[in-house]
Amino acid sequence: MSRCLPRELRIKLYDVVALRRGGLTYRGIIGEIYRRYGVRLSKSHISYWIRGAHDPYNGRRIPSLELLKPSEELAYVIGAKVGDGYVSKKNRVRKCYNDAMIGLKAKDKEFVEEFARCLAKVLGRREIRPGYRRSSGRYVVEVGSKTLYELLRKPVDLERLKKYIEHCERCIAAFLRGFADLEGSVNKRGYICIYNTDQRLLIYVKELLRRLGIESTGPMLNQRGTIINDPRMGKKYTHNKDCHRLHIRASSNMSFYRYVGFTITRKQIRLESYVKRTTRKPTPPPTISPTQHPQNNN
Repeated sequence: MSRCLPRELRIKLYDVVALRRGGLTYRGIIGEIYRRYGVRLSKSHISYWIRGAHDPYNGRRIPSLELLKPSEELAYVIGAKVGDGYVSKKNRVRKCYNDAMIGLKAKDKEFVEEFARCLAKVLGRREIRPGYRRSSGRYVVEVGSKTLYELLRKPVDLERLKKYIEHCERCIAAFLRGFADLEGSVNKRGYICIYNTDQRLLIYVKELLRRLGIESTGPMLNQRGTIINDPRMGKKYTHNKDCHRLHIRASSNMSFYRYVGFTITRKQIRLESYVKRTTRKPTPPPTISPTQHPQNNN
């Protein structure tokens, strides 16, 4: 194998390890790999892989988009990233260092912890612990992944993301939860709004909500310069860009609570409070005395 083969093919050829464990000789492995893939490996190359001296992953936990599998955790990461997460690539690449990063900064610790948990699951890593930056008052998680960088870099390619988001209803719900954790709000009366500057993205979110039986209105435009109140911080903010918003219909709040919900505790508590206030307790059936029972009427 003199020329360098594509990484995806080399990972498939890495089956030699399993074949060896299955009892095949080197000659048998060479013949079986050639039969499957049309590639003739050398004995030395097989030996390197079996002994663990080399492997085709080269430290890259997900070597390519082709090997990235849909999951609820990946859908959540995508939802948070297209909301306001970030990916970046360093201009100067240092040898043996990953130059492509994916990360998230937020004030809510539980949100960043969930993002980190999902990242660890997707990348097959051990626990990833967020840090805290006092200068900004935010929790931060950042890890290297060229594959996730390629998937999520701007501009957002919805067509490429759909197979991971729309894999199943659970993946759709996880994507919406990640997106709403970052871009959603619930006021004291229980009204849910979802904001984003990308109208096209909100139209897609609206369609996904509809698939789960959650009706919404919009997207409606909040023009640049609109002032909004942040009751948590006690501050007012001005939109620097045109921003669009979706309103979840009050009749769909229960469905949103049941299928999507929030990871962020303060938002989930407000939603739960609304659900408890508006859910009617079932009326108990009337008590029938023995004299009123149909069997006693002759």
